[in-house]
Amino acid sequence: MTDHARINEEELLVTAVVGDVTSPSMGSNPYEVGADGVPALPIGVGGISYNVRVGMSALGWAGDQVEPGVSLANPVAAANEALNIFACVGNRAIVRTGDAAGSEGVVVGKHETFMASKHVLVHLDAGPLEQVVPGDSFVVRAHGRGMQVQGLPQVACHSLSPDLWNAWAPEIRDGRLALRVTRVLPPEVVGMGSGRVSATTSVALQTEGDGESLAGLRLGDLVAIRDWDATYYTGFREGALTVGVVACGDSPVLGNGPGVTLLTSAPDGRLIPEVDADANIASMLALR
Repeated sequence: MTDHARINEEELLVTAVVGDVTSPSMGSNPYEVGADGVPALPIGVGGISYNVRVGMSALGWAGDQVEPGVSLANPVAAANEALNIFACVGNRAIVRTGDAAGSEGVVVGKHETFMASKHVLVHLDAGPLEQVVPGDSFVVRAHGRGMQVQGLPQVACHSLSPDLWNAWAPEIRDGRLALRVTRVLPPEVVGMGSGRVSATTSVALQTEGDGESLAGLRLGDLVAIRDWDATYYTGFREGALTVGVVACGDSPVLGNGPGVTLLTSAPDGRLIPEVDADANIASMLALR
């Protein structure tokens, strides 16, 4: 039996959270040592990426976890936590200051670097992207926190907006939620991110030693990780499934790799992944 899955959309708050376009930052020693023992400069986190956009490859960039489009953060630590918790993939983000003021973008992911930064990533069309500069302010119309799937209380939703949900169009089949994903990955592919609070983190997919399962991975791809639970905290659980969106590029650092923003998880087999090569938010949300 198949039925369109419904959510509690009428109960969800729409609130404003604010972030500024970040500027890349580095320590006095700029190098990181890659898995092959060769030092590399970790370019790509923070600021504005003009030539890396959702829908492009997540692999092969000469950088470390390159963030597509515009990276936002709030300079006040507690407000940045709220920005990163409340903002959901698919939310509208409006430029409030600078030459691009009034332009609208879309939240396409969130990325946490270990003990360093938490960024909300925004897609802008090419024209406004050329006009924004570090320090410009954005307001995000945060909508999606508190989402529940009717009839499936076991399913946890994180960073998932109603706009993306409706474009994704999950279905309930025999008491389980069927979701389109580009691939299903084994739990051992997860690197940095295990043991964290699900509501606030992203996790990394290790590329070293498992390049085959990540071949062809694109920014914006929806991916499933089997036997991995992110209901409240993140970690291995046999029979669980977690689905997220690839938010940033790969990394030369062992245990690191493309960052995935968590969208939904269930510990008990209530999620069914259905492989669809076109399950990418660039097409779902009509991002250009």
